[in-house]
Amino acid sequence: MKRKPYRPNPYIVHAPKNQALALEKSGRSSANYSNSGYWFLALIVLVAAGFYTTYLSKITETQPAVVHFHFVLMALWIAMLITQPFLIKYKKLSLHRMVGRLSYGVVPLTLLSGFLMLRYAYYHFIDEATLHASQGGVQLSADELRRQAAGYVAIVVFWLAMFAVFYTLAIINRKKTPAHARYMVAAALSLLGPTIDRIVVFVVGLEKLPAGLPIEIVAFFVANTVLAVLLWKDYRAKRATATLRNSLLIYLLGQALYFTLPKMVVWGYIMAFMMQPKP
Repeated sequence: MKRKPYRPNPYIVHAPKNQALALEKSGRSSANYSNSGYWFLALIVLVAAGFYTTYLSKITETQPAVVHFHFVLMALWIAMLITQPFLIKYKKLSLHRMVGRLSYGVVPLTLLSGFLMLRYAYYHFIDEATLHASQGGVQLSADELRRQAAGYVAIVVFWLAMFAVFYTLAIINRKKTPAHARYMVAAALSLLGPTIDRIVVFVVGLEKLPAGLPIEIVAFFVANTVLAVLLWKDYRAKRATATLRNSLLIYLLGQALYFTLPKMVVWGYIMAFMMQPKP
């Protein structure tokens, strides 16, 4: 039987054959993030802490159906994130592929539910501001009300966009395991935004950070730091760094847009168009 030629892993720097094989064997687990499931388990604790006040403690109360729809789908997505690395770790590859194919349905539905939550929050803000004005509060023009509502939901747009972008990149690179795993980590980091923001506000009790800094920068800092540390580890291990470098750059670009685009008049019109029709 003819032996297949040796092809070194592109995530291991080319070295003499014996050395490269040893490096590949010892570094395969870290290159493919098969132990990331243990870290993803922390999401359960974070989500429970972040969403206890706003959702879990009120789960039996009457709430819009879209809220329950979104929470169930996000729970499924988190369960998949946790499960998939363990299936790789314990070599259940056929089951891993099956769960991956299930995500082709779960993730689009999760993004749809996220968009519906975004639209709900947008019109809820407008309704509350209108009610406040009718009770003697500040009167806002239609343009100003639209601008403020668009700014209010901008953070939701950012995290949904990060989720969609990195999940898509992960699926495009599904046959390149190290790149696929890294893009999935970047997609998982999109869960930190709504979770950490709620922890800061409802658990820690802060609405602003010192010097008036917005609370959003906490989740931004955590996501950026995780990607930067993983990038540094790949660099030190002489693995390819393009995936994590690009992921960090995309996050930084998205954060720059978050702090600039909602201040532009055009953002209000874009969001008003996207939010049609009113539910």
